Amino acid sequence: MLVGVDLYSLWRAGRVELPALAGVYRRAGQGLFDVRHDDADWCAVRDRLAATLRDAQNCVEETAGAVCLAVEEYARADGGARNEFDRLRRESGWGPR
Repeated sequence: MLVGVDLYSLWRAGRVELPALAGVYRRAGQGLFDVRHDDADWCAVRDRLAATLRDAQNCVEETAGAVCLAVEEYARADGGARNEFDRLRRESGWGPR
């Protein structure tokens, strides 16, 4: 049985921690293009790696959205957990006022 604290932890993962991880993948992919090199082999490897990092970023972003959706659906079904979840979000500055 999930309680408000568990919901808050999952919600925070979906809203803060997973998006931060997605940002790491995005910056890493962008950083590959800062390496100036005209070698065709390097460019091919760079492009494949950048695509892989983009895919990882997209997967993490989709996971973050799914986690937040699951939290909201569970909270909707369990009023007590919803109340504690909302209280914790308010106290953290992230929730409804």
